Amino acid sequence: MPTFYQRPPLLLAVIGLLLYFGLSYAAPLFTKPPSEEEVKLSVPAISKQEAEETAVAFIEKRFGLSEERTTHTLFQSATSRSGYLQQADLGKEYRKKYASRFPIDFYEVEIRDGAFTYYVGINFTNREVFSFSAHKSAAAKTGTLPSRANDSASAAAETLRDMGFDPADFTVRSGISGEGSPELAYVSRTERIGEAALELRLQTANGQVTAFRPLFPPPDSFISWQTAQDERSGLMTRISMLASLAMAFAALVIVIRNRRQINFARGLVLSLVFLAVYVLNNYNMLPAFRSMHGSGPSEPGAVLYLWITNVYVTLMAVSTYFALLAGGKLTQNRGVRPWPVWRDLDFGEQAKRSMKDGYILGLFILGIQQALFLGASALFDVWAVNDPADSVYNMLHPEWFPLLAWSAAISEEAIYRLLGVSLMLRLTRSPFVSVLVPSVIWAMSHTQYPIYPVYTRLIEVTVLGIAFGYAFLRYGFLTVVFAHASMDSILMGLSLVYNGDARQAVVGFIYFLVPAAAGWLLYAIHRRIKRRPPSLPSTRYP
Repeated sequence: MPTFYQRPPLLLAVIGLLLYFGLSYAAPLFTKPPSEEEVKLSVPAISKQEAEETAVAFIEKRFGLSEERTTHTLFQSATSRSGYLQQADLGKEYRKKYASRFPIDFYEVEIRDGAFTYYVGINFTNREVFSFSAHKSAAAKTGTLPSRANDSASAAAETLRDMGFDPADFTVRSGISGEGSPELAYVSRTERIGEAALELRLQTANGQVTAFRPLFPPPDSFISWQTAQDERSGLMTRISMLASLAMAFAALVIVIRNRRQINFARGLVLSLVFLAVYVLNNYNMLPAFRSMHGSGPSEPGAVLYLWITNVYVTLMAVSTYFALLAGGKLTQNRGVRPWPVWRDLDFGEQAKRSMKDGYILGLFILGIQQALFLGASALFDVWAVNDPADSVYNMLHPEWFPLLAWSAAISEEAIYRLLGVSLMLRLTRSPFVSVLVPSVIWAMSHTQYPIYPVYTRLIEVTVLGIAFGYAFLRYGFLTVVFAHASMDSILMGLSLVYNGDARQAVVGFIYFLVPAAAGWLLYAIHRRIKRRPPSLPSTRYP
């Protein structure tokens, strides 16, 4: 292991770009690329304002509305149906027969008028209403919905006809909904996709229909399989959390034992940057917090969830801070400067160099990830579903989203590389084991994303972690922070490029260069400010 850091060859970036673009063009030879129709169905063709106007007009006609009302629109997705269609290879058939009437991804408009809260499903490709529900507000003491028939069965039949269905094409099954109200399930005699038959679920109260939802319930075999996959993901996530807590405890012990030799100012700025960006991101995702509860989440509940999340993020920032302190001390013990700080004479030069080297490594690892994606898709039939909780369509300001790249880069490189690799190196003296173990722990924390089968995500992120781990040992902590930030900035920027908004697409492209701007800005500002002698000999970090 070298006692000082080296420079990555530019060839790595060239290899990464060739892998990324070459495999992108070659992907249709090994996997099924999304068709033009599939892309069209996944990108909203109407604005949220247009969806709200359609929903308000529908509710006014059906139930009536007071003038004092508020509206809010969320992006939602039928995730179980999407997963079943992908696993059973029924996506093309479904898009051809049913997507225009029963969309997988859609807008859900919430309308509040004091006495009631309404939720209306809007197909964002053709502006049609395909579902609705009405819920009496807990605070409302009076108020009833207008009756449209003398009894529930007649009201249900009338609603089916209003929504474009013939009751004679369905068999009826009655029961009680999860909310405790009577429910009628109209099961189609003819319409089905694979093993999933079309069902129209209606809830009734006092001779009126209060909810209408079209469903294609996946078969029990798929639900059992997906549940087992999610349980494995949950287990791996818990193992990762426990291992991360153990590392945090080890960091605390190291800091306490070496408190006289540790500069507690080191790492403070990076921890505060992590915290500020993450808190900003949590505020930005306030609509997404509501989507995680499905139809009917209250805004106060989402705000409470926001504050709880911010408390958790604050604890993460503290953990990151101690990881920086302890990891920095372990790195110093190896005779290597952890990373340059502002008072060092060469800080600006090192920031610029780390930025350049970071882009080289980031592009290389991006190419590796593209190869892993293609391999997983071709060999393991990997598929993913849209998660409304992570969608840019459920953010207050989607253009802020790529800033999260810096929080991920700082915290994950501090905990799993600076601390994790250094700690394992201290315990095992084996570079391979020292890189592998933290990489597996890091990968387990990424299996909660809706990508199936879940073990493929474990393999993918472990390989990426190994690449980052060896990059840390060879090129230094600040370089891998820039590598991680540049890679995530590109990937998150692409999410803006592909979301259908031209202005946000431009912002997405700009984010590709944000790490470069950060490195050059630090270099330029540092040159103009008087500096003190370096904290460690610069020969340790050429």
